[in-house]
Formats: sequence, structure tokens, C-alpha cells
Amino acid sequence: MSVYRFKVYFEDDENVYREIEIKAAQSFEDLHNAIQKAVNFDDVYSASFYLSNDTWRKGKEIPLLRNKKADVKNNGWMHEAKIAPYMEDPHQKLIYEFDPDGANWILCVELLKILPDSPVTYPRVNKSVGTPPPQYKITTPVEVAEDEEEVEAPEEDNYVKSMPVHFEETEDAEVESEIKVHAKAPTSSEEEAGLAIGEDPAADEEESGDAFEGEAGFEEEEL
Repeated sequence: MSVYRFKVYFEDDENVYREIEIKAAQSFEDLHNAIQKAVNFDDVYSASFYLSNDTWRKGKEIPLLRNKKADVKNNGWMHEAKIAPYMEDPHQKLIYEFDPDGANWILCVELLKILPDSPVTYPRVNKSVGTPPPQYKITTPVEVAEDEEEVEAPEEDNYVKSMPVHFEETEDAEVESEIKVHAKAPTSSEEEAGLAIGEDPAADEEESGDAFEGEAGFEEEEL
């Protein structure tokens, strides 16, 4: 029985490739599993092979059916389609598509040669060149500078801080009231100052009395 040797490489990087050998009687699902292991993918998404020509145009699709119990009709699922009937050209080309709804990985599969069977387990990787890209891109989280937390003062502190304003207003009102009182009534010190310059209240009263008597006597003489 014949063995096919395929070269499998990424569409955007031909320098990373794997050479995979598989028996002609094995299925496309066997080839799918071999590719997944060779490039370190997790094989959890949908996948399909497409027959292609020299210009890498997609032809007939051979899709993967994960749920084998599902009643879905198709002319050729991977697990049903054997490789030999589809190798129409000595350099047959295939397009392998994985995770079309996500990363949409595209790998080119090219038949290199047909070998005689040998007592080894197939499929197998005959040659591995380059490191395949990671299936999932590693993104570094962007560090966002956190705003400095505003420390709210306790309610007691707020109350204490507001007290001086209240006391200042009260103190100003009291001073203004005292000024008005002092302006209306002379203080004891002002009375003492008046006495010190020779103003005798008793003397003033006697002078007023003498003046009154003098005026009365003048009126009597005229009469």
C-alpha cells in the first residue's frame, strides 16, 4: 500500500513547515489530527480541507464532522473520505482551514511524493522546520494608573473645622454691640475725667440758683 508525504506550511510563512506521511487508505480526519498535533493546536474548532489547483483556488470541500451521531448528510466528511481517491495529481494541492469563524488559520498542503509502505505507525511527522505561531495571541494587559483615593475626613473633624467660623461671627457681633453701648452711656472713667478739670456739679447748681434770685430781685425794684 502506498504512503503519501505532504508538506504542510502556513499560508503567511512558508519557512515554518512540517512533512507528514500518511497511508493512502487513511482518512482526511487522520490527516487533520496529524496537522493539529504537528503545529500544537488544540483541535476544538471547525476545520475543512479544500481540493485546490496550482493557483491555490478552493475547490471541493471536505469538512470535519465532530458529532458523528448527528444526522447530517454530506457527500464526503473527513472521517469518511479516504485520501487516495482525491490524489488526482502527483503534486496535488490542498487547502486546510481551521477555526474559520475566529483566527481563520490557513495552511497549504502539498503532495511531495508517493512512497512504499513501511512497518511504522502512520500518520507521522517526517520532518519539522521552524516554530509554529501560537494559536492564541498573548496580550499584555495595559496598566491603568489608578486615581488617588480621596480620604474623607470623619464627621467629627468636619464639625470641628466648621466651629471657628461660627465663633468668629458671634465674637464680631458681641464686639459691635459693646461699641454701641459705650457710645450711648459714658463710662465711669469719663465721669472722673470731667471732675478732674474742675467741673463741680454742686457748684453749678448754686450758680444757677443765684442767677435766678438776682433776676427776681431786679423785677421787684422796678415795681
